[in-house]
Amino acid sequence: MNSLTVKILAALVSVLMITTICSQIYYFLHDRHDTEEAVLVTINEDIVFDGIIVRDEKVITYGGGGVLDYEHPDGSKLSVNNTIAEVYSSEDAIAAKDKIALIDDEIADLERAQNPGTTNYVEPEAIRSRIDSRYNELLSLTATKDFSRLAEVKSELSLVMNIYNIVTNTETDFNDKINRLKEERNSLKAVAGSPDDVIKASETGYFVSYADGYEDILSMDKVDTLTEKDIKRVFDGDAQPPDNAVGKMFSSYSCKIVGIADTDSRITEDAELSLMLNTSKNVYDVTVESVKVYGDEEEKMLVVLDCDRLDKNLVESRALSAKLIFDEYQGIKVPRSAIRFNDKNEKGVYVILGNDTQFKKINVIYEGDGFVLSENTSDENYLLLYDQILLEVVSNKDVSASSKSNGAESDGSG
Repeated sequence: MNSLTVKILAALVSVLMITTICSQIYYFLHDRHDTEEAVLVTINEDIVFDGIIVRDEKVITYGGGGVLDYEHPDGSKLSVNNTIAEVYSSEDAIAAKDKIALIDDEIADLERAQNPGTTNYVEPEAIRSRIDSRYNELLSLTATKDFSRLAEVKSELSLVMNIYNIVTNTETDFNDKINRLKEERNSLKAVAGSPDDVIKASETGYFVSYADGYEDILSMDKVDTLTEKDIKRVFDGDAQPPDNAVGKMFSSYSCKIVGIADTDSRITEDAELSLMLNTSKNVYDVTVESVKVYGDEEEKMLVVLDCDRLDKNLVESRALSAKLIFDEYQGIKVPRSAIRFNDKNEKGVYVILGNDTQFKKINVIYEGDGFVLSENTSDENYLLLYDQILLEVVSNKDVSASSKSNGAESDGSG
């Protein structure tokens, strides 16, 4: 092939490439459409609910001095004569006592790790698998900021790593470390000493380590008389705890939650609803005991809820900012401005499929502000996930033949 032929072919290829690029630029500039991708959206219907906890509570007082070390987490059930708190002379004594408890746990784990009954029948690979599992769990708890089990999982990870070190002969034993821990424990015992006094439960019930001053004001027999003003006063926190109060007890794990919500026809007596706290995102099953509508236009409701559940979140605060949750909807989000009707009066949207414009039906399952949710389906006659929804007005000449054959020739909007 001579040089002239090569030059001619090169010129032709160059012209072809330039033509292709120019055509792509032309179509990009002249054939763009205003579209929105069809995505899956989940909608929780809920309304704001500000409420207060009401129980029959008894304040526990202590007239002596010193620093209290509570023995149980809030919400724990105690029997008569169970220890509520030990009284020490200083914070240092309590810190030393807590450190002793940690050392005791560490010594127990080390002794278990080197116990022949534990190590003689364990395969290294099995232990490695448990190490990986605990490590991943530790990462997950840290990432989700779920610190409630962090110490427990960390202790389990330390135990299995120590067992692995013994099984693989990385360590012969932990006797030296155990002896050092015992020496530290003995020195701390002198600082901790014995409690100066002990506060015990005088009755069986559930204990909370604080009192807020509403224990006598908010009781079960006063639920029906509470008003919006009473609820707002509790949120403002205008009460004073009783002198020398160290906590309170109540006999039943169930409680009343009295709160305010916008008037809603779905909130009726005996209705079973779900309550989600804003702070913890915990969801509780509740039953509506009573409803009172008030306001010049009856726009507000005072609602009394029954809750038969008890946990830390329901005892750590008297006032709760929450939401009442109703139905949950999941579907494909469709802008209202994109909805059209075909000549069969079927509701749908136009979508871009390649170079074609087609009409696809929608099945509305939820109507929101400026959008609707369409049922997520695999039927190609309906809007599908990731379809490109056309937002602009569509003329008859823009619609593909396949869409026209389905009767989608109208550009009327809905």
